[in-house]
Amino acid sequence: MGRGAFELELKFTGAPQDVAGLQNARFLKALAAGEGRWARLRSVYYDTAGGDLSDDGIALRLREESGKRIQTVKRATAAGAVVREEFECEIEDGAAFPQAVGDDDIDELIRKHADDLTEIAEIRVDRWAQTVKFAGSEFEIAVDLGAASAPGVGGARAPIAEIEIEFKSGEMSDLFNLGRLLADNAPVRLAARSKLETAQDLGAGDLYKIAKLEKPVFDPDEPAVDALQAMLAAIAVRIIKIQEPLLDIRAVEGVHQMRVALRRFRAVERTFRRAVETDVLYALTRRARAIAHALGPARDLDVFLGETLPDVFSRYHTPPGADALRAGAEAMRAAAWADAHAIVADKAFTHFVLDLLEAGVLAPWRANANEKGLGPLHAFAPGALDKALKRARKAEAAMDRTELAARHPLRIALKKQRYAAQMLGPLYPRETRKPYMRALSRLQEALGAVNDAVVAQRLAEETGSGAGADAMRAAGFVAGFKAAEAEAAAAEIDRAWELFDKTPPFWREENARDTDHPLP
Repeated sequence: MGRGAFELELKFTGAPQDVAGLQNARFLKALAAGEGRWARLRSVYYDTAGGDLSDDGIALRLREESGKRIQTVKRATAAGAVVREEFECEIEDGAAFPQAVGDDDIDELIRKHADDLTEIAEIRVDRWAQTVKFAGSEFEIAVDLGAASAPGVGGARAPIAEIEIEFKSGEMSDLFNLGRLLADNAPVRLAARSKLETAQDLGAGDLYKIAKLEKPVFDPDEPAVDALQAMLAAIAVRIIKIQEPLLDIRAVEGVHQMRVALRRFRAVERTFRRAVETDVLYALTRRARAIAHALGPARDLDVFLGETLPDVFSRYHTPPGADALRAGAEAMRAAAWADAHAIVADKAFTHFVLDLLEAGVLAPWRANANEKGLGPLHAFAPGALDKALKRARKAEAAMDRTELAARHPLRIALKKQRYAAQMLGPLYPRETRKPYMRALSRLQEALGAVNDAVVAQRLAEETGSGAGADAMRAAGFVAGFKAAEAEAAAAEIDRAWELFDKTPPFWREENARDTDHPLP
């Protein structure tokens, strides 16, 4: 079979009735090239009980389609939710399964675990597929409606309602433009979870889990812009995956992790800004900042209700107005979450994510890469990390220590410094990084405690206002407690900064002697 073909596709999801109605959409009929067709598909995925294939980014599937058995092996790439390498063949009657695909690494991996392969998921869908022509390019649009199941869940199934736009020929940028057209004409949102992942999450008992960011692994000798592209793709995919728990079940972690992902993107762009001379990515960060800011009230109230009030009232006494204070905060949180939900469900958010995803997958900005960006990552990293540290030191020097809220700029600068250090840190020995990251974490914890206390005082006053005298007294109790806590944390900041400032940065030459690439 040889080398597989690279599958490039966008996936959208929505309510089953909305997804099913796509076949009758006027804009799609105007693009149709031939008749659409329905098929019933049953797909079974195989792996070992320990997930050995999955751990290596491999998905092995056997599909029954129109009386045929089709074997498909997919291998993940850095933009795995959009671009995957695919090997496909028909299994003849009486032929063994699985078949060799012609890729030595994949065949060796499957051969190694062949005796331990077992069914890990089953997907049954009705598929409607239509070839379309758009802007001179050709695509297949498929609508999948059905369910995913996994062994050991007692017959439980997870619904599947997806639209896939697969690129066939033409200009790859047209794929994203067609995605924008779909988003403007149908009540759907981007999706990044595969059908197999849906079944696996069902089997694990958590359809709405928010997994950790899958950070790309960098080669120190690769061009810096390669690392930038990989990070953009990974962050875009993460943002897409966070949408589901945020929108469908209003998961508390949804807003928090969405804001983290948006901040991480901004930090990545800032870190690599001097490697690419373009305003395109910077313009995206401005949009990301606006979205994160709009999600802030929901996050602040989640912390206030989920952490601040339980902590204050459990450590001391619960004042008479506590219930009224809590009720006022719950009402404010519901309204803030309504706003957050509307922002993430809006078409403008889908356009933002499509733009970010295109930046990560197709990287049109690479044409503006300069000498620093085209040079090896290990040569670029020290200067980028130095700049991030310099910005943090500048924020500390300008900090007004008489105002608690004045520490916020330093907190933000250190967050960006941490994102850069986490991203580029694996280029350096772990033991070399530990002291610096430990000192940075201690400083961030102190700054975070002050920020949380300042926000809590403000929210206590806002939620207690108008809720009666008892509620106001409870709000005063909370505000007073947090004020004392903020003062203690502020004192810790100076000590933590002194330690941090004295800790040698791990990327400096004297700390990089054990790497394969001593830094200049």
